[in-house]
Amino acid sequence: MASLLAGAVAAAAFLLLFLVLGWNFFLCAVLAVALFAALTLLLRPEKKIGRIEVSSVVGGEELYQKLEEAREDLDSIGRLMEQVEDETIRAQSRQLHETAASILTYLEKHPDKIKLARRFIDYYQDTASSLLAKYVELEDSGLNTADAASLREKTGQALISLNQAFAGQFQRLMSNELMDMDAEIRLLEQTIKMEGPL
Repeated sequence: MASLLAGAVAAAAFLLLFLVLGWNFFLCAVLAVALFAALTLLLRPEKKIGRIEVSSVVGGEELYQKLEEAREDLDSIGRLMEQVEDETIRAQSRQLHETAASILTYLEKHPDKIKLARRFIDYYQDTASSLLAKYVELEDSGLNTADAASLREKTGQALISLNQAFAGQFQRLMSNELMDMDAEIRLLEQTIKMEGPL
């Protein structure tokens, strides 16, 4: 969209300078190209992590890419979850999806924590997406052997473990906030005890 607008303005400027004002063709062309380049840069949307501009964060581009990878895996888990036929597996998948969505919302508000979430993004979430894709493929195959039944059961157990890992990763990311909140509650309780009944 920005490049279309920049192109339209540059073309209009070229036509105005060349046809209406009668300037030199090459000068008009150079000015139009320069105007196009400048407008493209100015109108380019700024990448953001939550409400924070990527360019204002140290290593922001790398953090932005990590968050994009996480979003892709989250979308994949969501799509695959809808394809799962087994209700238990679908419920476990839904829990994974909800926890992952909460983690990504938290990371968008706290981009400084994205580096701490690398293991979650690169391993746990990616593994969940891959495991669900293979499970959906197994279900779609219609294979009803003992090995297939065993894999279905193992997948259910693996999803339980992944849900625990997701929750653990989320708690680790929020550890500072949890400690601050706990300290605030203890301070409130002490203040109330010191002041006595009202």
